[in-house]
Amino acid sequence: MMKNKISIASVLLLTSWTFASAQADDLTGADALLCSTSWATVCISDEVCESGAPWAWNIPQFVEIDIKKKLLSTTEASGENRSTPAEVLRQGDGRVLIQGEELGRAFSIFITEKTGRLSSVIAAEDMTISVFGACTPTVSGKS
Repeated sequence: MMKNKISIASVLLLTSWTFASAQADDLTGADALLCSTSWATVCISDEVCESGAPWAWNIPQFVEIDIKKKLLSTTEASGENRSTPAEVLRQGDGRVLIQGEELGRAFSIFITEKTGRLSSVIAAEDMTISVFGACTPTVSGKS
């Protein structure tokens, strides 16, 4: 099994979207989000892709996104103390787009504000990771 320590950005970074009709919250106008990852697919060049629970590849189950600070981080309760700054964070037209690069990996996260559903991709040399999930707004930036 391919197991690789993935940066917080690899979350995506991030949420509890399932292939069934998962319900999430409306995020319109939120300054802070709590996202939960639910499914990941990891592909390594010249190998078979594997899918499963994100934490099987060290992708955090929960990620906090501070939209104002452009910061992704693990929750305090996780004990992981991981954070990643976003180089691009745009909110508008019903979506949140987050992009950046860390530890030689590029990441892009797309969140639909109306449903809270999250789709993300992480790319590195000879490797891609896609992660699905869902987000909910947090109160005063705290979950």
